[in-house]
Order: sequence, then C-alpha cells, then structure tokens
Amino acid sequence: MQEIRLLKTGCSNYSRKEVEIISEVMKQGGLLVFPTETVYGIGADARSDVSCRRIYEAKGRESDNPLIVHVDSMETMSRFAHTEEVEMMPELEKLWPGPLTVIMRKKDGICNTATAGLNTVGMRIPDCNLIREAIKVSGVPLAAPSANISGRPSATRASHILKELGPLVDLVIDGEEATYGIESTVILPEGRKCTILRPGAYTREDLLKIFDQVEFGGSEGRPLSPGTKYSHYTPEKTLYRSDREAIIKYMEKNHGKVLPIVTKETADILGIECMVLGHSDKPMEISHNLYHCLRQLDKSPYDHGIIETFPHIGYFISIMNRIERASVKLEE
Repeated sequence: MQEIRLLKTGCSNYSRKEVEIISEVMKQGGLLVFPTETVYGIGADARSDVSCRRIYEAKGRESDNPLIVHVDSMETMSRFAHTEEVEMMPELEKLWPGPLTVIMRKKDGICNTATAGLNTVGMRIPDCNLIREAIKVSGVPLAAPSANISGRPSATRASHILKELGPLVDLVIDGEEATYGIESTVILPEGRKCTILRPGAYTREDLLKIFDQVEFGGSEGRPLSPGTKYSHYTPEKTLYRSDREAIIKYMEKNHGKVLPIVTKETADILGIECMVLGHSDKPMEISHNLYHCLRQLDKSPYDHGIIETFPHIGYFISIMNRIERASVKLEE
C-alpha cells in the first residue's frame, strides 16, 4: 500500500495552492477523500469509468449501488443532467449549496459506472467552498459516496478513515468535522410531488414548502439512491436500540458490559460511562455526533452497545433511519 498523502485544510480557510493540488488530482483521474457539510466523501471523476471503479473497489461497494455526483454550480449541473425537466427546480436551487440530492435524467458525460448503469443520476452542490472551487477549477464533476467501508458507519472527520481508506486513495483532505453528520436528503421529483428516497437534514416539512405532496419511499429492484437497499452504518460490535426507560432498566443488569450511546439527559440519570449523542431537544447535535459514537463503540472495551431511540418526527426521522439500520431492536 502507498503512503498516505494528507492535505490539512478546511472548507472555508484554504489557499489557492491547495485548490490547485486538489484540482490536479481530480484532473488526473485520482481518488480523494474530502470533507463536506454532511459526511466525508470518497470521490473521483464522474466522467471516467476507470476512476469510478476505484471508488467501488476501495469501499467494497456493490456495483449496482449508484454514486451521487457533486458539482459546483447549477450551470455545471445542467451540463450533466436534465435540470429543465424538474418542474420545481427553481425552488430546489434555493436549497443549494446544501445537503440535498435530486434524482434526474442524466445527460451524456456522466459515466455508466457512476450511475450503476441507470439513465438517472443523483446530483447535489455541496456546502464546502473548497470542494466547489476545486470542481470549478478542474472542470471535473465529482462522483462520491460516503468515505467508509461499505456497510460501516460513515466518516465525519478524516481521522475516522485514515487507516482504512487513506492508503487506497491519492489524497486525503483533512478538514473540519462534518456539520450535519448524516448523508444528504435524496429526492425523486415528479412534477409538484416528490418522494424522499433517503431522509436527511432537509425534512419532509422543509420539502412541503416546495412540493404539494411529499412521500417517503424506497426504490424497488435496482436502487436509484444510495442508502436504500444494502446494509448501512453498522458498527462491528452488536448495537441494540431502545428508549430511555428500557435502557435505564437494561443497564442495571448489564453495567460494565455494555456501552450506552445516549442523550445528555439519559447519561445524567445513568451516572456511568456513556457516549453522549447530545441534548434530547437538539437533533442537529445528535446527528453531528452519531457516527463518531458508533465508531467509538468499536474502539471501546465493551462487548456491545445500546443506543437511545427517538420519536419519528421531523429531523429525528432521518436520525432514526440511520439508527435503525445500524442496530437491532432490544427485545424485552
């Protein structure tokens, strides 16, 4: 394995030279790990089958699981996808840069490997000035899923994946922690209706300000979006899930064997070592810390973990989507 090439910089505080270094890697068809506002990504030229195959190989990703393409602007997006066919695109544009991915019909230019052979592509404009600038300077649209081994928790900081992916890529950009901590909302728009294929920071309530009808749904058969078909976000150690009351009761019998991953309020009640997700009334705080807590479970001496659940409302729907995929329900 090659030596890890590391560039320490940030989404807002960066130099022209750093943009040039990143752009050169992209223009040469290289593979890079980079920060975004959602999670860290592992990306390559979305126009190149050879480059995109490296993403699948590094992650151990199923070949029918499409990649999301990141661009710097609506002008660039329109070169690679039929944005004009999305009726509500003028309103959706206002959510970018940000944690939204829109599925639309692709144009020539995006390679078949990036879209897993589909005639559609998921596209977004990330809220990271550094990456958008590198895309603009290089002229390279960046196909990128989350930076992790497939099925494992996504990375929200570079240190999470230096050992497992660093030696497999050409450049690791070590920037700040991801703000949201979970992947983008993925939608399939159809006129004045849209289907949320993967929930994220933009909630159903947010989208109802744009669309007349918003539903949740997954893609049957071949997935149109990442995060809808295969196992995701799971730590290596078994993770159970339950509500606060059940966790308190469970820990009375299993203290010292199990790592609780809970809210600040529950941790205060337990009075023992816990991984704290955040305050129960601050979902952004919880999503920001979620994957880090799951990764810390695997590093801990505990046999397994138990994570606190939340009501299926608002942004907590997106958080519970990750928790439910990462855990097993505790049977009382």
